Amino acid sequence: MSDSKISELYQQARTLQKSREIVKAIEIYERILSIKPAEKKAHVSIATAYFQLQQYPEAIKHFEEMTRLAPMDASPYINMGAIYNRMGEYKTALDVLRKAVQKDKKSADAFYNMGIAHKGLNQLSMAVTAYKQAIVINGKMVDAYFNLGNVYLEMKNHTQAHSSFTRALEISPGFKKARNAMKILDAETVKEKEKLSPFGRLVDESTLRKKGTSVSTCDLSIEERENDRRVIHKLCDDITEISHTIVEDLKKGVNPGLLNLNRCISQGEKHYSELDEVYATFQKKVKSLTDMRKLLNHRMLELKSHEELINSIGRD
Repeated sequence: MSDSKISELYQQARTLQKSREIVKAIEIYERILSIKPAEKKAHVSIATAYFQLQQYPEAIKHFEEMTRLAPMDASPYINMGAIYNRMGEYKTALDVLRKAVQKDKKSADAFYNMGIAHKGLNQLSMAVTAYKQAIVINGKMVDAYFNLGNVYLEMKNHTQAHSSFTRALEISPGFKKARNAMKILDAETVKEKEKLSPFGRLVDESTLRKKGTSVSTCDLSIEERENDRRVIHKLCDDITEISHTIVEDLKKGVNPGLLNLNRCISQGEKHYSELDEVYATFQKKVKSLTDMRKLLNHRMLELKSHEELINSIGRD
C-alpha cells in the first residue's frame, strides 16, 4: 500500500476519534499495523484509542511494543506509568516510571506520575519529593502544584498546602479545583487552630455579661503564683527547644534523606545496592523525628494539665 493511502487511513481514523467512534478508529489503526507492523505512530495512536475506551491492558501492550521499537524514548514508559496509576497498580507504575527517568532525567511528566504513584502507596513524603522535582523541571506545571497542595493538606502541613494552591491559582486563575481546595484548607486551618490551642478558647467577658454569666479568677498565694510561673517558664522553654530540634531535624535529616532516596531510585539499578543503606538511615531520622514529636505533644499536654490544675484552685 502506498504512503498516500496510509496517510488517508490515518486521516479517517483521526476523524473517527474526534467523533468518539473509537472502535471504528481502532479497526483502521489495526489495518495500518497489519501492513506496517513496526509503524510507531500507529502503535501510539491505537494505544491512545484503547486508553479512551478504558481498555488499559490493550493500551499497555502497544506502548510495550513502542519500548522495543524506540528503546531510547522515555514516552512509552511514562504513558504506561500513567495507565498503571489509573489501574491502581502503583508499585508497577513506579517500576516503569523509574525506567522512564533513566532515559530522561528531565521529564516533568515522569516525576509527576511518580508523585501520583507514591501518593497511591501512601508514601506522602516521597510524593512531595516527586512533585517538587516535576516543578523544578517545569515551573508552570499547574497540576503538580495542585497535587502537591493536596498531599500537604493530607499531611496537615497547611502552610505549604496554602503556598502550593496559591501558586496553582497564580498560573491558572480559573482553576476551580484549586479554589475549592483553598476553601477546604481554610476550614481545616480553623479547626486545627481551635484544637491545638494549648490554652483553650479565650472568654469574651462582654458576651458573658450579656448572658448573665460571671467571670472569676484564681486566688493564688504568693508561693503558688511563683510556682505557677516557674512551671510555665520551664515547660515553654522545653517546648521551644524541642520545636527548634524538630525544625533542624527536618532541614538537616529528613529532607536531605528524602532527596538521597529519590536520587537512588531515579538513577536506576546501579544505585539500588546503596538503597537499603540510604533507606535505613532515613528510617532512623524519621524515628528520631517521631520521638521528638511525641515529646513535644507530651509537654503540650503537661502545659494544659497545669492550666487546668491552676484553674481548679479555689473551686467548690
